Amino acid sequence: MFVRTRLSYKSYLANTKRNDKLHIHPDCLKNLPAVSIIIPARNEEGNIERCLLSIVNQNYPNFEVILIDDNSNDNTVQKARRIQQKIKSKFQNLKIIELKSTPQDWTGKTWASEKGFLSSRHEMLLFLDADCYYSKNCLLFAMSHMVSKKLDVITGHPFFVLKDLWSKISIPLWKLLSFTFQDDASYVNDPKSNVAYLMGCFFMIKRHVLIEIGSFACVKNAIQEDRELGQKLKHSGYKLNIVQMDKFIVALWARNLSTLWQGVARTISPMMLYQKKKVFINFVTIFVLTVLPSILIVTNLLLNMQAQLPMDLKFNNYLHLTIFIVYLLTFGLTTCCVIMKLISMAEVSPCYALLFPVGGFFLTSAYLATMLPLSLYIKRSSKKVEWKGRTYTYNRIGSKMI
Repeated sequence: MFVRTRLSYKSYLANTKRNDKLHIHPDCLKNLPAVSIIIPARNEEGNIERCLLSIVNQNYPNFEVILIDDNSNDNTVQKARRIQQKIKSKFQNLKIIELKSTPQDWTGKTWASEKGFLSSRHEMLLFLDADCYYSKNCLLFAMSHMVSKKLDVITGHPFFVLKDLWSKISIPLWKLLSFTFQDDASYVNDPKSNVAYLMGCFFMIKRHVLIEIGSFACVKNAIQEDRELGQKLKHSGYKLNIVQMDKFIVALWARNLSTLWQGVARTISPMMLYQKKKVFINFVTIFVLTVLPSILIVTNLLLNMQAQLPMDLKFNNYLHLTIFIVYLLTFGLTTCCVIMKLISMAEVSPCYALLFPVGGFFLTSAYLATMLPLSLYIKRSSKKVEWKGRTYTYNRIGSKMI
């Protein structure tokens, strides 16, 4: 990894110098296709400057940047326009579009992405998130990979900054399940696998491919539009690759406990439509690995402290003792796995792994709060999901949810 958890924009640029030394022949740069970079943004006044400056400084010969303000109620637009004026002498291809409303049957980001697509003019389209930032060779690296592999779509897995305590003790544990349940990049890149998703922070797609699948209108009411769009592309036979780009992209997973809870719910809710069994297995796995051992260990300790019995009689039988030891080993093994994931994923202190049972309680609570309303086989059942200051509702109609 190339960056620490506490990261400023200046330190980020300093730490990515080695990634800015891609040796590309000047003649090759001339032949690279022009790109339209589209950035939907909603209430990103704290991130928009860092994001835009990292994009307009890309080491790429020909691109335009289209910022779509998605009905922000903060100073996102004002900050973006100040940046536009500041850089206009060096970069004039920054366009800012303000949206004042969203059609009722569209989610906010899909509508903003669609408007950006309709306002773009190049064959290659790159969609980014406004709360991320990028090293200056990010676009060049992705385009080189896309051209060499003859891809229709490329998406990049970023370096995720775990900013708050709750993210540090729960996200690594959650991400461990992606390897267990076949969600990692190798399955996305395998044409024979049904696993497909896009990373909303970075995906590049050919214009004609997006048009052929129906543009963002085909996923217009999806809460997790990047996953739905990825599945649509792969099932339509297009060549999709996800590439590890943690040396080029920095993304923020969550900003506080509230956005973390919303992010987990936003991920689980769409999966309940077509992978209900998998969601349930994930929930049980988290519970068994984290919550249950903690409960059993604490219960046994309390009982043994209160019991005035010889040590050999404190356990009813050898089976009881064996089960207790197995859970202790499970607890230790899970801790080791979480520590490794913490180090590899976010480079935070391994000490946070000691709190993973608390993270497990958080995740099981989020799963239950999301699963139960969507599991009711009642026509009128609904589930509300909060995201980016908006409320989305899943309503069951027959066997579908909308």
